[in-house]
Amino acid sequence: MIVASHNKGWKIITQRSHGLLAAMIAYQYDIKLPNEIIVPTLIAIAEHDDGVAETLENKNLTDAGAPRNFLVSDNSSKTDLKQYLNVMELATSKCQLNALLTSMHLNFIFGGINEENDSKLNLFLKEQETNRKQILKHLNIDKKYSERLYRLVEWCDAFSLLICLDKIQPEGRKMEVSESPDGDLNEVYYKDENTISLKPWVFKENSFKVFYEYKIVEQLKFDSLEEFDEIFSKSPTIRKEFIFSK
Repeated sequence: MIVASHNKGWKIITQRSHGLLAAMIAYQYDIKLPNEIIVPTLIAIAEHDDGVAETLENKNLTDAGAPRNFLVSDNSSKTDLKQYLNVMELATSKCQLNALLTSMHLNFIFGGINEENDSKLNLFLKEQETNRKQILKHLNIDKKYSERLYRLVEWCDAFSLLICLDKIQPEGRKMEVSESPDGDLNEVYYKDENTISLKPWVFKENSFKVFYEYKIVEQLKFDSLEEFDEIFSKSPTIRKEFIFSK
């Protein structure tokens, strides 16, 4: 979950909502890909954080009983692989390209981790590396092509997070997004309140709308995940819209 303090309590965006926003951004990206490539890629972008019921995950409450932002460590010495095993099962059941890109994303997240005491994570990463090589061979896709596809996944994911985390700077100040599929560095900024622009412009349309949904949970502390899940489910859904404008 993406959690921020709010004057009424907690503002909570699910990772799935963030993923949908990333897919909306990807849909508008001006990149020439055949239908059998772009559709699985869009699905991988939208669903890369799926795999579990977010609000019922043990790690999603802090020791003090508050909703835990995904960037806040739970101080666990080992990685809970349940979500990542589930998301790989879901991706693999769709198609190999979806599995390839989802696996590449997990490697991007965990590839720099080499904890000797986290043998299950290390084994999982080695298995994924083997699986990716097999998929590339079976689909007859070279590594350079797959890396360009994955940069689209990562770029849109990073852009969506900048929006959901409210990281884009005010007053027109520019900041970098991430490396684009073609290796460029793009700068994002607000042209006006809720109007976002980008230099260089990489989208098909000169203007389009995107959104994410969130909830305001007014209770600050919870005694159990079940209590949090019940309160969260009953909280009204709010839609936040943005205009992308050249």
